[in-house]
Order: sequence, then structure tokens, then C-alpha cells
Amino acid sequence: MELEISWEEESVSPEERQELSNLLRKSIYEALVSGGGSEEAEISLVLVDDETIHLLNKSYRGVDRPTDVLSFAMQDKVEGEPEIFMDDFFYKDVSDNQEEEKQKAEFSVEVIMEEEMKAGEKIDEEDFSILDDNEYLYEDSVLGDIVISVERARAQAKEYGHSLAREIVYLAVHGTFHLLGYNHYKDEDASVMRKMEERVMGKLSLSR
Repeated sequence: MELEISWEEESVSPEERQELSNLLRKSIYEALVSGGGSEEAEISLVLVDDETIHLLNKSYRGVDRPTDVLSFAMQDKVEGEPEIFMDDFFYKDVSDNQEEEKQKAEFSVEVIMEEEMKAGEKIDEEDFSILDDNEYLYEDSVLGDIVISVERARAQAKEYGHSLAREIVYLAVHGTFHLLGYNHYKDEDASVMRKMEERVMGKLSLSR
């Protein structure tokens, strides 16, 4: 896995960044493998403030508010969708009139998905039958980009009563599964995705 991590938000100290970056590499790799992705996948992770993710959300989705995590999947672009270059975004103005990306989605994730899964529900291995396949879901190595608001993550960590590291890692895992094509638009899909997230978080000893 090739993971590029960019810290555009400055409230986290260099020491904390290094520790978090190591944890993020491990967590994204675990989600990638668990979700059926190729170990050769290329992913970009950018950590920003609320203002930046607000602008991204408005520019690419038409949603005029900040969110905690955005996933920019490169595998399933449809004809007419704009190309996304993160480097260009962080150094140039972005037009509010760009066409909304079909594969980008806003996820204020944990509380919503908790409602889709019964408390204490046992993970059914049949839900992960996709992992029994010998082929990866995607052949193209460029999987996509994940953007996380550190400000949102910090506020949510405080609200949920756990660490900033745990919240950022969860959002990164969630975003990785979206890059792989998982979603929570239907109840059954949300349940599967939530179980997969919990399994990865459990491996990292970061379960709730």
C-alpha cells in the first residue's frame, strides 16, 4: 500500500502527528485488506480544518457546511465528472460551480451507523463472503483520497468520550471502506459496513 498523509491542519504537534500517522497507516492497511482491496493500492489522506472541508463539501457536493470525513473514490468515475487534484485544491481557489461528484459523500458517521446495528450484535462471517474471493475488488492501483477535519474529529471525540486518535482512525477506516465501494445507504449495507469497521477497530484495540 502506498499512503500519502498530508497535515494541512496545524493544531496537532509534530510528535502527535508522527504517532497518529503510524497508527493511520496501520488502520488504513487493515481496512484495505479486510475490504478486499489490493495491497498495491495508492491512497491519499489529507487532514484539514473545518473551513477547508466546508469548502470541499460545498464545491464538490453542493452541501454548504463542514463535515467530518469525505471520500473521493477514483475507481468508479462516470462520464462528465470532474477530475480531482488535491494539490491544486490546497493552493488554488476552487469554483463553486463544479459538477458534483457521484462517488463523494458526506459522513457524520458513527452515531448514524450505530442506529443501523443492534447493540451487541454478533458478527456473522457470512456478511464478509466477499472476502472469500481470491480476486481483489479493483485492479487499478489509484484508489482515491480521504479528507478528514481534525476540528470535527476533536469535537466528536469529546462528545463520544474517547481520544482524538481513536476518532481520526475511525474516520480513516470509514473513508477507506467507502473508497472500496462500501456504503450505508440501505440498512443491510450499513450493517455490513459497520461490522467490518468494528472488526478493524477491534484489531487495533480501539473498539468503543
